[in-house]
Amino acid sequence: MHGWLQWELGGEARIKEQRVVCVQHLPGAREILRMETVEDIMEKLPVGNVMSGTRKNMYCSGLVIDENVMAREYGVTKELMALFVPVECPKMCLTKHGVLRPWTLDVCMSKLQASALQQLLRKEFWNAVEDFNNKYAEEMDGAPYPAREMIEEFCKLTNTPDLYVEAIRREWQRRIKREKQKAPL
Repeated sequence: MHGWLQWELGGEARIKEQRVVCVQHLPGAREILRMETVEDIMEKLPVGNVMSGTRKNMYCSGLVIDENVMAREYGVTKELMALFVPVECPKMCLTKHGVLRPWTLDVCMSKLQASALQQLLRKEFWNAVEDFNNKYAEEMDGAPYPAREMIEEFCKLTNTPDLYVEAIRREWQRRIKREKQKAPL
């Protein structure tokens, strides 16, 4: 999904080689970004699957100095860091005590906020796959085609690595099967 995120929602700003993902325009994102945040520098470990800019900078600097020590002592690897996608955040955030304050590099999303944003992005991703599938079906003039072929084309278009084609195909076929089971007879 990262390739699609960068392709579809990536803005002009970059952090290293990654484009910063802009989500504010998505339906429901505004409410999610107004949820309670956390100052993760005060936490011992990252809060779930999100981290602040400061923590990410610390880990990236540590990886430059010694990858083996970072992996052994903190469980941080380049592969793990690649899973974190930079997201553009609003200028203000809400603390757990209900106070509005500037969203600094020390602030990150709460677990609930991160989970809600992930659900929103997954929904957008699968909507994009469905839209692509509909266009692909039109191009095929009703002729049957393998789901893998459609997913490969989607991945090619969105710069999603081939590594994920099989996982996306399996999930796509599960979704199609669930939709068919839900459909009334």
